[in-house]
Amino acid sequence: MKKSVATVLIILAMVLVSFGTVLAENRIIIGILPEINLAKQMEKYSPLCKYLGRQTGMEVGVKPLANYGLIYEELRDGKIDAGFFGSLVYGLTRARLGIEPVARPVRPDGVSTYAGYTFARKDSGIKGPKDMKGRRIALVDPATTAGYLAQKIYFKKHGIDIDKDVKIFWTGSHDAAAMAVFNKQADAGGAKNHPYNKIVKDTPSFGDAMQVLDDSPEVPDNALAVKKAMDPKTREKLRNALLNMEKDKEGMQILKNFGAARFIETKDSDYKHLYEMAKEAGIDLKTYPYKKQ
Repeated sequence: MKKSVATVLIILAMVLVSFGTVLAENRIIIGILPEINLAKQMEKYSPLCKYLGRQTGMEVGVKPLANYGLIYEELRDGKIDAGFFGSLVYGLTRARLGIEPVARPVRPDGVSTYAGYTFARKDSGIKGPKDMKGRRIALVDPATTAGYLAQKIYFKKHGIDIDKDVKIFWTGSHDAAAMAVFNKQADAGGAKNHPYNKIVKDTPSFGDAMQVLDDSPEVPDNALAVKKAMDPKTREKLRNALLNMEKDKEGMQILKNFGAARFIETKDSDYKHLYEMAKEAGIDLKTYPYKKQ
């Protein structure tokens, strides 16, 4: 009797393990970056992930992350399966884990890339990097292209080490970096061009007060990339769902909510400018210490 009970328990345990494995195989967790405030990010990404779940027949969840470097760490630690990566954090994650890019959005104006702006208030007296020595700059995160790498290169070209000669104020998001300068919490700032331009459009007084000092080369907009170990069939389901969104009514509505016209296929070769920028900045993507100091 005891032997029979033990056998049943072993079989039950095997079934539960097997069931858990099936659930894991049919669940995808996608990490998202804190580009803009959390509420706006969830309004943008939650409907998209639910749509991907319906199209792929899988459970697709969204996980907002507190900073840019976490998307690499969570993927490394198996806590997420994929993510919408900014270019610099994509590059360092690719170099360390071998992630595979899938697709990225195309904005309604036909643009699928972004640049990094360096900016200041017009009344600040700042005309270039040399005016910033010892002053405060609002940046997004050390793992961003538009909110750190672009400014690092711009200052370096003028003989300024942004990490030593300027006081960095980390804001965590692009809109926060722009508003920090507008509200005189910092003397200059750096952020992605699209959030900056949206504030200009929505708040005329912001545009009147601010000036862009420099803009970086264009790099791919935040693309969905997946872990190297993901089943190729699952990866293709995600790719096909994204690339065909504009072909159905529901997909078109989700795209509109997301702020995109469509998604396009994305390859590692699309990150040519990112790799050139990292080299120019003297950054080794495999060893770069991307955390805030």
